Amino acid sequence: MPQSNNSALVLIIDNEELVCDGCRLELEKAGFEVLTSNSVNEGISLARERKPDIVFFELNMPGMSEVNIFDILLSDIPDIVIVVITAYATIDSAVKVIKNGAYDYLSKPFKPEHIISVANRCMEHRNLKIEARHLREERQIYEKGFITFVSHEMRSPLIAVQQYLESMVFLSKKDSNQQFLEILNKCSIRIKNLEDLVNHWLDLERVESKAFVSSKSELNIKEIILSAIDDLAPISEKRGINVTMVQPPQELPLIMGDRQSLLRVIINIIGNATKYTAAGGSITSRISFDDFYVKVEIADTGKGIAPEKLQFIFEPFFRVLGNKEPYRGSGLGLTFCKKIMDAHNGRIEVSSKVGSGTVFVLKFPRQ
Repeated sequence: MPQSNNSALVLIIDNEELVCDGCRLELEKAGFEVLTSNSVNEGISLARERKPDIVFFELNMPGMSEVNIFDILLSDIPDIVIVVITAYATIDSAVKVIKNGAYDYLSKPFKPEHIISVANRCMEHRNLKIEARHLREERQIYEKGFITFVSHEMRSPLIAVQQYLESMVFLSKKDSNQQFLEILNKCSIRIKNLEDLVNHWLDLERVESKAFVSSKSELNIKEIILSAIDDLAPISEKRGINVTMVQPPQELPLIMGDRQSLLRVIINIIGNATKYTAAGGSITSRISFDDFYVKVEIADTGKGIAPEKLQFIFEPFFRVLGNKEPYRGSGLGLTFCKKIMDAHNGRIEVSSKVGSGTVFVLKFPRQ
């Protein structure tokens, strides 16, 4: 339900205590609950812990240039409304922060009543965001229900047809009719592709319902990557591709997640890379971390992806090479990866250059 101003929580991040105290005093008079912080890292930690409705932050604080606060806050708290405050206001800087995800922009010095006016507008904007999200979720529920119904209805007859085809293949071997056997094998392959598609649909539905990530536990992402590399070893060796993981220079922090779904994400990304990397090429995984994220980078030396196609690769059924794909798939693998990362409050990013390979980056929030 939309939230009233009387129960709204505001976080102010500014290295000037006078600004924090003055804003807190005025906002509390207007009925807001207020938290303050004088450092970027402490402010972000406080935001992650308390999940404020609105955050005001000084754009030019020490350490701010090293941290993409928009990326972190909007990823971890999707309904948050961000307002930038600064003493060095320009039109260019205002346009830039709005593009990054800020709702408004306050120039110092400002009058106390001004911050109240901005905070009230922020709450109206936040309530509209929540209502819009609820409408999207309702639409998605209807769409998922339809997909689930169709998938379940298709799965049973597909299994029955597959069993009949297997029986016919068995019988045809006795008659040594090679042409008939080849036709039956092609039918079996097509049925198997359709069955895989249905299973992918059902997997996506389970991701949407959080069934895949209902039992999160502490995980070592290094162990998951090594397991994925081991599972894919027969394929990578057959294709003559070197798949490795660079040993992290120090002990890694644990992440919270569902092991099986994250293993599928890593397998999917490395498995895709083996399809588009020529023999003699390589796929390399690296793990790093900072104060906010554990990051996994998976880079290949493959064909790369054209810029105009890169923005669509997480869309359902999208194939980079269209009908010329060397390996037929459902076109849902990367959609699955994106939804799994979303369910872990993480991010998946990709960069690529035609002829020079592709790099996927997975970001997991630190606990």
